Amino acid sequence: MRVPKVAAINDLSGLGRCSLTAAIPILSAMGVQACPLPTAALSNQTGFESFASVDLSEQIPRFSCEWRKRGVTFDGIYTGFLNGPAQAGQIADWINQFRTPQTHVLVDPVLGDRGHIYPVFDRTMIAAVRALVTKADIITPNLTEACILAGTSYEEAMRSDRLDTIRLAACALQKQGPSTVVITGIPRGEQIVNAVFSPQGEHLIATQRLGDGFSGTGDILASVLCGGLIRGMEPKTALDLAAALLQKAIVHTFAEGADPNDGVAFEPYLYLLTDREAYQ
Repeated sequence: MRVPKVAAINDLSGLGRCSLTAAIPILSAMGVQACPLPTAALSNQTGFESFASVDLSEQIPRFSCEWRKRGVTFDGIYTGFLNGPAQAGQIADWINQFRTPQTHVLVDPVLGDRGHIYPVFDRTMIAAVRALVTKADIITPNLTEACILAGTSYEEAMRSDRLDTIRLAACALQKQGPSTVVITGIPRGEQIVNAVFSPQGEHLIATQRLGDGFSGTGDILASVLCGGLIRGMEPKTALDLAAALLQKAIVHTFAEGADPNDGVAFEPYLYLLTDREAYQ
């Protein structure tokens, strides 16, 4: 059986269990070949007090040239952290070059969290990520990113006991291009809700809320979604699988009292992804 390929376009962080260090093992466990296109190399993810980084924007055309020489095609393209608006535009062009009618494109629109844009970005990044979103079949914003991209009030989304504001944001995002929108990390009391909005309908899954957030959970969820979709899962089924993995990893990490910046211990639970019957 042919092993499907995914171009994983993201940063490589030495510490923090995020980005490519989450995507590569997860996709591999799901029987998908991860072909990394690194956007930056970091000593550790940006949530730590300090970090060292190298922008790899100048290397992307060189990688692309070599891949085109080899006539490579991808079953999926999965984008995550991008180093700025210029690189976001660069990756939008890259998608145009490498996608085929059969390619699934997942964009994780990394912009911010907890109601604010990440300090490494300014507001010019919003327009660049919006343009990238138009290329996607599926996007996986957290609540902050969904509100920013949809022009919805984060405060209103947080205040609402129901999900009406979030549904409206998802609808606005679908009108920008992606048919499926997965909004992650919606706090509701003692639970965290993840929601998928697709042509097949709406699906919500709630899990126990532990701690005040961990590095890389969005990357883990997006990676499982990507692998699941490539293997033929419906979005809601892939979301349930991602939530099951994350819940076990978060409980494990919380019990250890580990630094949230180090991410969650997902490695012992990769076995959840290796059941081939789930992909048939």
